[in-house]
Amino acid sequence: MCHLGRGFGGLFEGVCALDNSPKRGIFVDPLYLYKKMANPLADDFYRIGSVAALTGIAVERLRAWERRHDFSPAHKHGRTRFYSAQQLEKLKKIKHLIDRGQTVSSVIHLTEQQLNQRLNDSPAAAVDSPNAAAQAIPLVGLVGANLLQLEQKQEPTDRIDVVARWANLDALLDPSQQQQLPQVLVLQMPVLSAQDIAKAQQHLPNSKIITAYQFATAAELSRCQTADTPVLKWPLDWREIEFTCLEESKRYLKSVGYAQRRFSDEELIALAVSDTDPNQPTQHLVEAVHQINALSAYLQTCAEEHASEAAAHGALDEACSDAAYARAYLESALHTITAAAEHATAQQSPTNPPSGLTH
Repeated sequence: MCHLGRGFGGLFEGVCALDNSPKRGIFVDPLYLYKKMANPLADDFYRIGSVAALTGIAVERLRAWERRHDFSPAHKHGRTRFYSAQQLEKLKKIKHLIDRGQTVSSVIHLTEQQLNQRLNDSPAAAVDSPNAAAQAIPLVGLVGANLLQLEQKQEPTDRIDVVARWANLDALLDPSQQQQLPQVLVLQMPVLSAQDIAKAQQHLPNSKIITAYQFATAAELSRCQTADTPVLKWPLDWREIEFTCLEESKRYLKSVGYAQRRFSDEELIALAVSDTDPNQPTQHLVEAVHQINALSAYLQTCAEEHASEAAAHGALDEACSDAAYARAYLESALHTITAAAEHATAQQSPTNPPSGLTH
């Protein structure tokens, strides 16, 4: 005779007296056993479809990462893939970094600590800032009296953000004149000097330097060309300075590996829906941004397929990066239009009653 009592997790335990001698045994609930055999990992693991829904990474791409980057599911049961909770969290972080412009190959093998560090570093933290580099508005510093005078004559624009100004190179190098660190420094000097440029670069090692000169020897020009230092002949038009700063800020962002999105997909949809202009400029820009995002994802897939071919992989990675920057400029244009529309709406005073009505 057996006396059974329900134990933990679908198990039974009891005392059996089959031969008049008490024996303690453990028995398994058949229904519990069937459920665990049908899906042995349901409690702690996620099917590939659930992972795709929770991370925004397509099932096909997850399978491609398994083939090309050896990012395998924690377990397989037959033909079904199961990802652990830890893998799910890692994939969410990887997707977040990819959305900021980083490549799969550069992040997929990072440790949890390395992923957190990339997510928390300075370019990433600037995503929500209205003046962030991610929004294609470079932070610029100006050095030189003539350059500062030229700036004062210009109407404000949102193409560059001048965050620091120094009268000359000595002022820049003066420790007592600390200002916000620019991404791009425009250094105006009467006579081109590679030595002085090197001093400025040593003082601001993380900034791209553009030099505007009035006079230069062939030897100095050659040194700058060898060092890949952009130089411009003074006098200059302000738009030329802006354009060069934009180009150099692109190189700066590539050097840190980021081209973050300014608008999420939900925000883009909201902007398109709220466009009341009969010409629909916002809707057209939103469509263009969506197309660039799709193109960037496609180029990334192509790069992954050529992972074993260094030249092709590098070229496709570069193309993917350029597509991301094209998106950033479209988003900047979208921001300009929407900001103007919001300003126009704010200027319409709701307190003024329509013509012909009196209180």
